[in-house]
Amino acid sequence: MILTMKHFILTAALLLCVAAASAQPARRGAPKINDDLSVTFQVMAPQAREVGVDICGKVYPMVREGDGPWRVTTDPLEPGFHYYFLVVDGFRASDPASKHYFGTGTDASAIDIPEAGVDFYLDKDVPRGDVRLERYWSPSLKTWRTAWVYVPAEYDNNPRKRYPVLYLQHGGGEDETGWTFQGKTDIILDNLLAEGKCEPMLIVMDYGQAGDFAKILLEETIPMVDSRYRTLADPKHRAMAGLSFGGGQSWSIGLKHPEVFSSIGIFSSGMFGGVGAGAYAPFSVESQLPELLADPAAFNAAHDVFYMSCGLGDPRIEHTRKAAEALQAAGAKVHFSAWPGGHEWQPWRKSLHEFVQLLFK
Repeated sequence: MILTMKHFILTAALLLCVAAASAQPARRGAPKINDDLSVTFQVMAPQAREVGVDICGKVYPMVREGDGPWRVTTDPLEPGFHYYFLVVDGFRASDPASKHYFGTGTDASAIDIPEAGVDFYLDKDVPRGDVRLERYWSPSLKTWRTAWVYVPAEYDNNPRKRYPVLYLQHGGGEDETGWTFQGKTDIILDNLLAEGKCEPMLIVMDYGQAGDFAKILLEETIPMVDSRYRTLADPKHRAMAGLSFGGGQSWSIGLKHPEVFSSIGIFSSGMFGGVGAGAYAPFSVESQLPELLADPAAFNAAHDVFYMSCGLGDPRIEHTRKAAEALQAAGAKVHFSAWPGGHEWQPWRKSLHEFVQLLFK
């Protein structure tokens, strides 16, 4: 693909952001992860009366000695990516000494606790792909939209080769940046490709909480991607997946449009239950997927991969497990996985890591 100067500048800026998010040295006063996976926080707030840190559902009061910083060490934390906030005299704020991410509907601080023996999302000395920023006009919204597109390292060196595409959606309270900065999608794919464990593919990450997203995706985003990239533009080479809210979109859009997508991934969706009374109607195969009951063989022929997952500590887990079992009993070939962790990025990283290895075989 020939890049315009505007595209080159946007792509270069984006790659600098990605590199900064993963490789920059710790800032002064940044949280320190201890050997037991507890975390020590400190903050300079000389005028404050009370300071705490809110992480993993618990507020830890901080203590100040003399004129120095406020400090606290947490309990040992579960491995994975955790948003947190400082609480200063009753007001929540992000930590100026930490990296910031768009999550929980706002600019949030976060810390990534390493998991022993798990390195598939860590930077390694392998060929690196690009994450490219694509701006495109939305006729339905009458505004410009931005999609992030992962491109494998080999893409520009194979000008005659075409590629399958995974459309990957974020969760509620996050945006199109989440799967790159929090999820480490590009690193996960680069590592898998270097090991020969998945097919080279493009991954499109777009903002999913604006207007009629089904219309935007099917009529605007996909045509844009097919026009700008060398794609295999048929359902057998197109997949959709998402986490939480994005998992529900993968069901309502991806699963309901087999003429567009042949593979679906649903990570930690609340549509099966576990998110509060009245949030969703009770799940039943009869009401949600009558086409499966009508002809299981035809349904399975149209869906190469039907993947569902959830964290073992997520309140959605038993509802998701029962839904997967009901679908399997009705004849669907569902791959179900449960991972340690709650409604958070570590199970979603593991879900993506497993899901992409099943695609486009």
